[in-house]
Amino acid sequence: MPSETTNRVKHQRLRRGMTQQNLADKCAEAGVPVDESQISRIERGIYTPRPRLRALLAELLELDVDDIGTAA
Repeated sequence: MPSETTNRVKHQRLRRGMTQQNLADKCAEAGVPVDESQISRIERGIYTPRPRLRALLAELLELDVDDIGTAA
């Protein structure tokens, strides 16, 4: 079940009019390869991104890095 934290990721992505694939592409362009399925798993709270991806997602989505899922 998605947590409030993972819901923030999805909410911010949708606010920016991005699909999961768009976000994955932006990550890859920035040098952090990720695929659409990983974005989906992050949003569903079943995958915890590594620090480099967390930092990039926070930057792209204008979130605090603590707003991106951490290991529970």
